[in-house]
Amino acid sequence: MNDPTTTEIVIVGAGMAARRFAEQLLARATEPVRITMIGDEGRAPYDRTRLSDLFLGAVEEDLTFDASLFDDDRVELIVDDRVLRIDRRAQTVLTRSRQTHHYDTLVLATGAYAARIAVDGSSLPGCFAYRTLDDVEELREFVQARSAELGRDLRGVVIGGGVLGLEAAGALQAMEVDATVIQYADRLMATQLDGTAGSIVKRHLQARGIAVRTGTRATRIDQDESGAVTAIEYQDGTFQRVDVVIFTVGMLARDELARNAGIDVHPLGGIVIDDGCRTSDPSVLAIGEVASYDGRCVGLVAAAYEMADVAVGGLLGEEVAFSGYDESAAVTLAGVEVVSFGDALARTPDAVDVLYADPIAGVYKKLVLAEDAHTLLGGILVGDASAYGSLRPLVGARLVGDPSSYVLPARG
Repeated sequence: MNDPTTTEIVIVGAGMAARRFAEQLLARATEPVRITMIGDEGRAPYDRTRLSDLFLGAVEEDLTFDASLFDDDRVELIVDDRVLRIDRRAQTVLTRSRQTHHYDTLVLATGAYAARIAVDGSSLPGCFAYRTLDDVEELREFVQARSAELGRDLRGVVIGGGVLGLEAAGALQAMEVDATVIQYADRLMATQLDGTAGSIVKRHLQARGIAVRTGTRATRIDQDESGAVTAIEYQDGTFQRVDVVIFTVGMLARDELARNAGIDVHPLGGIVIDDGCRTSDPSVLAIGEVASYDGRCVGLVAAAYEMADVAVGGLLGEEVAFSGYDESAAVTLAGVEVVSFGDALARTPDAVDVLYADPIAGVYKKLVLAEDAHTLLGGILVGDASAYGSLRPLVGARLVGDPSSYVLPARG
């Protein structure tokens, strides 16, 4: 029998956003609460941002978060089960195992699926996503088995030249698979980098032995007599022999539960939320990749964590609001530091750039300033990100002294 004085929280999803929500609520709640977290993966929450570490010597346990959260009597973790239906009238959810769970507040943290381009052959053996531990395990097992079957090293293509795509290319190379990155845009990391920075990152990848084709679109994936991937064809009529294809072309919000329950979903996908992470049903919240704010779903951990904190604050009666998406990136790719923050692409009217470039050394630094030429709006750092820690907090502030001093080498 449930205690009527205890607030029942059901979280659908057991990823990073779900864990953050549970952790914050348990730490801050002053009234009795009980949390049931239901995940369809057969494991506890783990750090999805570190998948590539598995190819650098890490093991699954290194990615798994501290399990002490689930030692708390107020929280129950259910894995390898899927919520099939929401009954909003009864305020219950039904799972695949035919269990019914009542909620006072339902938190949808179902995340997203990896998108695939709509071409023939995209589901052939040898085609993979790169989002979960299961994806990585299946990829590694396929590479080992296929390489043994063919008696040679494999050839791989990553479709999508964003951060995840470049990490996936590094993972292929770590498995001794020849790697090529295919990007439809005219440059790598097109949402974070300008043309010059993208070119320098491309050179770094090529120096490491990773081929890059920008402005290229795949139109077909061919199979051999065994039914597995054997080649990829491009829009310009060329083709490439390939054994492994990884798709990193974006995500599709897993919003079907909300859609089927009559909760508002954006036409482009994602559960519509306000700045308190509330959906069209006052008893239902949505956080993380599945949540559509200002018409967009974004796969950023920082945004997911902020949404979780805002949702918890709202439940506790606080006046809090989601601040929107900060699409800054600070990563190391092919051994090179790459940073993009604030208005890195100078979309602000009358913005001006201060930049330093050394293509030979592979270094590029750009600050984007307001029209006063002193207020920092954003920037890009490639090859030398040592100034990032001091620059990031200054976004929106007036720089002290000559702005060029922040990008020029010490020798001037």
